[in-house]
Amino acid sequence: MAIVPEPGESGGLLFPGLPEGSGRSVRSSQERPRDSGAPRGMRFCADDLPQVRRVTAAWAARAGLPPGRADDFVIAVHEIAANAVRYGSPTARLLLQVADAGAVQAEVRDSGRWPPAADAADAASAGGRGLALARLVCDEVEIRARDGGTTVLLRMSLAPGGAGRPR
Repeated sequence: MAIVPEPGESGGLLFPGLPEGSGRSVRSSQERPRDSGAPRGMRFCADDLPQVRRVTAAWAARAGLPPGRADDFVIAVHEIAANAVRYGSPTARLLLQVADAGAVQAEVRDSGRWPPAADAADAASAGGRGLALARLVCDEVEIRARDGGTTVLLRMSLAPGGAGRPR
């Protein structure tokens, strides 16, 4: 699935089809048809985290995620998004889509570097339990650390009895 750029959009470096911007004002693919499971993308900064939650919650409901699992998915996406703008880069990108295997997927990208294991342990002692929480409630969490930034993929089955915590 791909997000098609709006007329006049140049596309983003991390997600083709997303408008360039500072992240200070949320611009998303909201204008696209509201098909259930239609991909949804947005740029965000720390001030936009409440909007990340609202967008994720509305999208998860339209995609057909059962209510209890949708709540868990929203929390996991928020935690990873918060980590992206707290530890990665001032702005990040979120892409929500239905994966081929009957699961919802959130992809959070930032331009920061994944910390070494020692730093991760220190973060856990100072709060930093978002990744652990995401791993607890999601069926799959994948981290891709590269020179250009870090991508975290969260997947949760649309079926009520997925591998995450049942609801």
